[in-house]
Amino acid sequence: MNYLLAKVKGRSNSFLKVIASRQVILEIPNLDNTVDYSPNTLLDNGEWFKIDDFSECSYTNGLIENTFSITDHNQIMSTQYSDIKYLCCKQDNLFLFQKMSSNQLFTKKWINISDSPTLYRDKPIIVISDIIDAIYDKQEDILYFKDIGKIKQMFRGIEELYREATQEEVDSFLSRDFISLGNEFTSRNVKVANRRRIALALDTLDNFNNEEIITICDYTESYCINLTRDGDRFVVNSEEDLKQVLFGIEQRYYTTMIGDEKRVANSIIEIG
Repeated sequence: MNYLLAKVKGRSNSFLKVIASRQVILEIPNLDNTVDYSPNTLLDNGEWFKIDDFSECSYTNGLIENTFSITDHNQIMSTQYSDIKYLCCKQDNLFLFQKMSSNQLFTKKWINISDSPTLYRDKPIIVISDIIDAIYDKQEDILYFKDIGKIKQMFRGIEELYREATQEEVDSFLSRDFISLGNEFTSRNVKVANRRRIALALDTLDNFNNEEIITICDYTESYCINLTRDGDRFVVNSEEDLKQVLFGIEQRYYTTMIGDEKRVANSIIEIG
């Protein structure tokens, strides 16, 4: 038996039963192409991120960490449908999660298609989307997903995997010896994307010694010809300048072997 459950707004961790069916409720996508999750990686078409040994990560949601029994879940009430945050379909060993958007629940006049059509008024309808936001394979203990931003409300604490640097961390990074702020640019001007890159860069710099930091600065300068350097410091006048420095720290610049073209990698996958 397959079950569709709903997580509704509120402090409770409980899931409510929507329907039970012997038919497949959500189609399971192809999971053959997977990549270990990294904030540095962008997915290609058809690829999924995966996190192995997910139960050991402590990203709980009140459902997958427990032994499943439908008798533990109350039937959803008609007044609660508008409060659904996301849906979860239990099919065999898989839990398929789908974020609930406002355009999936609406109230209109509609006619059921049958030999005896009936006109319905003011009957809310839930449209089940074909899009799956996350899949948890309980038997293999693997979580699959495409966009961590869409699943952070489903798994408590998972946002730490793509956390933004704190204001203190941003200030600390911008005070490094190889950076000089100019043109009235301050830490308060740093937006979300660069705050995430700073969090990654700080971890990377922790593994560099002083000579390696000098090397990485020279490497960055060799590619970023529009980035001003004042002595040993990069002059950061804008978010774009900051991004170029951060990409340099992550060694995203490279030169093609054939054609000698200088490029930047928007995504990184370690292969060795």
